Amino acid sequence: MTERDGQTTGGGGSLVPPAGWLEPRTDRDAGPGAGYLLLVTALAALLRLWQLDGMSLWIDEIMTWNLVAPGRGLDFVDQMLAAYQGPLYPAVVWPLLRWEESAVMLRLPAAVAGIVAVPLLGVFAARLWGRATGRLAALLLALSPFAVWYAQEGRGYSFVILWAIAAGLVMLAALERGPSAGRMAALLVIGFLGVTSNHSFLFLLLAFGVTVLCVARPRRWREWGGWAVGLGGGVVLALPWLLAAAGIWELGRVLPGAETGDALRGETTFTYWALPFAAHAFVYGFSLGPSLTELHGADRLAIVRQHAPLLTVGALLAAAAILASLRRLGRRRWILLLWIAVPVALVVLLAVRNIKPFNVRYLAVAFPWVLLLIAAGIAGTGRRVRLLLGGGLCVLCLIALAGHFLDERHAKEDIRGAVEAIAASARPERPLLVPASAPVVRHYWQGQSPVLGMYGEPVIGDPSVADAVLRRHLAGLDEAWIVWARSWDRDPHHLLPAALRRQGSLERIHTGPQVAVDLWRRSPGEATP
Repeated sequence: MTERDGQTTGGGGSLVPPAGWLEPRTDRDAGPGAGYLLLVTALAALLRLWQLDGMSLWIDEIMTWNLVAPGRGLDFVDQMLAAYQGPLYPAVVWPLLRWEESAVMLRLPAAVAGIVAVPLLGVFAARLWGRATGRLAALLLALSPFAVWYAQEGRGYSFVILWAIAAGLVMLAALERGPSAGRMAALLVIGFLGVTSNHSFLFLLLAFGVTVLCVARPRRWREWGGWAVGLGGGVVLALPWLLAAAGIWELGRVLPGAETGDALRGETTFTYWALPFAAHAFVYGFSLGPSLTELHGADRLAIVRQHAPLLTVGALLAAAAILASLRRLGRRRWILLLWIAVPVALVVLLAVRNIKPFNVRYLAVAFPWVLLLIAAGIAGTGRRVRLLLGGGLCVLCLIALAGHFLDERHAKEDIRGAVEAIAASARPERPLLVPASAPVVRHYWQGQSPVLGMYGEPVIGDPSVADAVLRRHLAGLDEAWIVWARSWDRDPHHLLPAALRRQGSLERIHTGPQVAVDLWRRSPGEATP
């Protein structure tokens, strides 16, 4: 036991947090405590490993699977060079899927990264603002529905969160004690790992560069060189994949006056409502309030109003914590604001210029710093306010986690279950028409009949377009299975069902989490094109 600030605290290895562990500390050298970090890391592991294969794979995960392609005799080097969105996650998954072809193996590296990130953020937060902030930050990350979601997805976003925290630790040391060769080498390596996990890590490296110019401008050429190597070396090493991606994305659209073309995903490419949605997702994930499917429905405003009381409480708690943090805004909080604002601005710019549709996952590099601001704000308030804000946030995160694991409204689309229902039918050999998610259906479908996808077709904006698309895909067919999942992607106004009924009849044969299957039959009087 030791005495600090007139209070008695337990040793760093105690498994039971001492009384008053939420009390603010001024001693930044006092870490969160090894025993406490062990407990919250165990909690994080439980939440990230539980039901790891409970949800069907979805489109982006199928992209990872197809890159690794177990059992197809593909060459490792060729496949990694082809992974233009980032080769690190497929490279880690490669041996695991050859050991066992399963969703668990595909997602396990993401889960492990999500677990490791928890104590790392606790240590980082404690170095910034003391033990109380470190413990709160670690707990909030362990309970984070957003972090759990991406820790159970076979893509590189959980890696991005981990490398962002690791890079932040090195960056903090470099800002405090200078850009030594060791720190810059560490930044180079972490930068390479981050960029090859997902190219959105570039946004954080740019934010680090802005930070250096604003608060630690070098005075000697040697320091300029050190920062250039540390922040740019990893980018140079990742150039083969960055250049491949640049050849696919229309980066020239970012230039003033450049033509942006038709919106990549119609009205869902970007809306300013995406920003409050992203803020909500950072704190409570995607399972507190309306489901993603409901938010893409025609009556989404009515759905939001229905959930308004819970959403309002959640927003007030998070806003109060952040405002409490900003009220005592020092250099450290300004740095975190830069690390949030720069990635947000760049992701919005790419969406507004029609280069990449807005998606909250592209902001994963900013996610840890939002949690840090919330933790710092709560830790700096009085005891009663700390209990109210911290307890309220934790309770809402637990409600959101219950929705994630237990409520079918918030589940990923159960394509696996839909395909099993078709396979078990009396005549499974009919073609499968899939307005969206065709790659996932192909992954699970073992039958001989074709899977007809609609990617490459225009976004359906009026009934005549819907009729024309169906005539092309259903030509020569009298019957087909229709698999509905994420259909708002190509049919945001839900015009396809009516178009199918104009050409025939629909019979619902399966309904599952976020997915449905209809049997379409052409009307007897309808000519087959």
